[in-house]
Amino acid sequence: MTNDFWRQPKEWEMDIYSKIVELKKENRNFITVSVVKSTGSTPGKAGFKMVVDHEGKTYGTVGGGAIEMEAIQESKRLMASGEENLLKEYLLSNDEKIINPKVTVVPMSCNGKIWLYYEFERNLPVIYIFGGGHVGQALIEIMSKLKYHVILIDNRQELFEKNKAKGINCIYMEYKDFVEQFIPADDSYFVAVTYGHLFDYEILKTLYSRNLVKKYIGIIASRAKAAAMINNLKNEIDAGIDLSKLHMPIGLKIGGDTAYEIALSIAAEIQSVRYEKKI
Repeated sequence: MTNDFWRQPKEWEMDIYSKIVELKKENRNFITVSVVKSTGSTPGKAGFKMVVDHEGKTYGTVGGGAIEMEAIQESKRLMASGEENLLKEYLLSNDEKIINPKVTVVPMSCNGKIWLYYEFERNLPVIYIFGGGHVGQALIEIMSKLKYHVILIDNRQELFEKNKAKGINCIYMEYKDFVEQFIPADDSYFVAVTYGHLFDYEILKTLYSRNLVKKYIGIIASRAKAAAMINNLKNEIDAGIDLSKLHMPIGLKIGGDTAYEIALSIAAEIQSVRYEKKI
């Protein structure tokens, strides 16, 4: 048979790359499995690719049959364990007497060898930024370059339209309505830099009322405003409320008062929390 017979069709490749872009945009875990080498008779050849998503669904192929089922199971195992990327060698043979700790034997009659590379694309920690003003915009720019999945929430349609046109992942909704409904992961980060302290307090109070603050919440406020908000929280929720994850006033004291400098101080603070660095 000619090499053209074994070549993965172009439309499959485009579907796979489109799916990769989609899964990244959705911030989902997935594995890309690639055939990097084959010898002898094998159903998949170098260049074949398959994506296994967080639900175990597949797109593309590494050749089909038992080797593909093996690749799917290995992908699920890697995603469950959180292990690093993996290069694995397989022998496609029905000979049950073959024992080789360095090679995985897959029951197929091909009698060839195939090498699969598993590339694990992990979902990123999510940062919810409430408020798309100058500080929010600067923070989006910084955090997007630091391997975070950034979501902007704003109740101003003109800002929503502006940010959407830039390709920013944004939600047009009243702040309190959003916080009352969403279900964030435990490792999510929250930043409130809205255009009103009442909005900031509604966000803060609702997050604590729903027990959603597990990692970090930062509120832009003066020391006086911060003290007043904390006092209100204790009166309205619980005098013994755990505020160890609350950063208010927000940001590290690194100097500067422009929007970008403030955003930089917030990003630095979030990084110190993420990597457990004492400042």
